[in-house]
Amino acid sequence: MTASILLTGGLLGLLYLILLVSLGIMSLRKGHWVMFLVGLVFPLFWFIGALLPKRS
Repeated sequence: MTASILLTGGLLGLLYLILLVSLGIMSLRKGHWVMFLVGLVFPLFWFIGALLPKRS
């Protein structure tokens, strides 16, 4: 593999991790702690928890 492919894959992987951490924190701050816990196994739930409105 060439260096450019490895660099691109590394940058995309880093971006993916940053997005997952920030979405996980957003779901916690909005009060969706169950979504956060399920998101540890299925990261899609962090995205859902971040998009849902804040719990009252």
